[in-house]
Amino acid sequence: MNSYRYDLHLHSCLSPCGDTDMTPNNLVNMAALLGCDIIALTDHNTCRNTPAAVKVGQATDVLVIPGMELCTAEEAHVVCLFETVEDALAFDKYVCAHVPKVPNRPEIFGEQWVLNENDEKIGEISELLITATDISINDVQALVK
Repeated sequence: MNSYRYDLHLHSCLSPCGDTDMTPNNLVNMAALLGCDIIALTDHNTCRNTPAAVKVGQATDVLVIPGMELCTAEEAHVVCLFETVEDALAFDKYVCAHVPKVPNRPEIFGEQWVLNENDEKIGEISELLITATDISINDVQALVK
């Protein structure tokens, strides 16, 4: 029987609870140093740092599963995992339309950076990502499929 070390709930610098040093490269390479075989990047209400993390994972021995920690209308936090980056980004696009347009306050909640596989900043999300969406928990399973 095979055994694997994994962490399926990690946040990057894109999540308001993340630090700026929680870059895709740092997350994947620290997971490798710690002996993890599999990780999932599950930022709050977004998957936009997933492409970078998956690319970094492909250059290491760490399998990176695309994911998101969705905050539902009921304020439940649901970890959603996807087979492909494309599926994750399609879900991200849907969720983006259902996140309230509350401006992020970086001085309180921190920066929300989108990075590439070289940890270069390619964007920033201006809406606060930790707010509840208007997506019901009853709809999450069907939407993720």
